[in-house]
Amino acid sequence: MSLASGFALSAETQTTQQATERQNSDGTVTITETKTTTFTPAMRTQVVKYFDPYKTAQYGLPPEYVTRIKVKEIPVTWRTTIAPGVVIDEKSRPYLYAAPPELIKVLPAPIAGVRYYVAGSNVVAVDAQYKVVDSVQIPSVRITD
Repeated sequence: MSLASGFALSAETQTTQQATERQNSDGTVTITETKTTTFTPAMRTQVVKYFDPYKTAQYGLPPEYVTRIKVKEIPVTWRTTIAPGVVIDEKSRPYLYAAPPELIKVLPAPIAGVRYYVAGSNVVAVDAQYKVVDSVQIPSVRITD
């Protein structure tokens, strides 16, 4: 698949910041800040477009994934949207497949420790603790038994 077919070669990162203040018993204040990389609406469109040419292929996946993914073993909940905040448990981690290199080139540069995976019918950004930072459901991917 050629990236020249409408994919931008640059990516931007959208960061959400959340600051939480907590007053301690000794009167001091603790501020906790959370930064999360998310897919912009444009990047979500790019992800869906990447998989579009494969919509008539088996499972709607690129051929190299069809032979690697054990469809019958993928967690059933991954056949729909995987919500941010979900932690991928140890027994499910073998079913995370590295996102295609051509797709990674058009995604936002992840913050440290975040990686992109194909998880069922989703592309997910997962942090070092296997917590889903963000996800994009791919409507053309059909993970069925």
